[in-house]
Amino acid sequence: MKKSVEILGLPIISLSEGRELGNSRFLVINPDQGVVAALVVEDEKWYKGPKLLPFSAVTAIGEYAITINSSSDILPIAEASDLEKLLDTNIKVIGTKVITKSGRIQGKITEIIIDDAGLISLCELEDATGATIEIPASSVFTYGKDVTIIADNGEKIDIKLPKASEPKVEIPAQPVIPVTPAAPPAVPQEPTPVPVAQPTANEKPEANEESSKKFDDRHRKYLLGKKASRRIETENGVVIVDQGAEITEEVLQKAKLAGKFVELSMNIQ
Repeated sequence: MKKSVEILGLPIISLSEGRELGNSRFLVINPDQGVVAALVVEDEKWYKGPKLLPFSAVTAIGEYAITINSSSDILPIAEASDLEKLLDTNIKVIGTKVITKSGRIQGKITEIIIDDAGLISLCELEDATGATIEIPASSVFTYGKDVTIIADNGEKIDIKLPKASEPKVEIPAQPVIPVTPAAPPAVPQEPTPVPVAQPTANEKPEANEESSKKFDDRHRKYLLGKKASRRIETENGVVIVDQGAEITEEVLQKAKLAGKFVELSMNIQ
């Protein structure tokens, strides 16, 4: 099991060639299947457009690197149309609000835990009190762009984990079995909270943010002055840039706010 923060930023190593091929940049999520379908790869030729590593091609994810069999496992986006469609949907899960099917707001997802096959096994949610709750994937009804919908009875199998500096003890998600008291006076005992370690300010998330900022700056500089190969619009039909128009800072800002930055990046000339 790996958290997304333990995957993003790792170097990707080819076992057959002994080469470092780039770094994992983003997760491409298939919301219908609840899996990580691919990783967006940042390499030294990032300016030529995004490259994708299907998660099925990953040999292993270690503490310091992701290994694959060959560099040919990494695909230009033009050769991965199915993955490109998922990339366009821009489903990130992390950062989405969590609402039950009956309309009750539960909090916001702060992290996802992924198994070796790329399946999202758990979502970590932060509620209004700041407590962390683990939601098993079996409780998730819909992974949306802005909202994740969970079943109303999902709360019965959530595990609340108070913030602490002690190491986290992983507990597999499983249904709660009601216990019948032996006698009327008996009172069911509350489960002992399991402490979960929170990353410090100097740990990997901050490093990932710095790497992300550097990549975004380089990408913006590359796009500035280019021309759009087709018209890009917001979901409401507002024009971000016309076909053949020059890409300016204003265009980049509009594209980023509308969630069309990736689409713009893939349609330049």
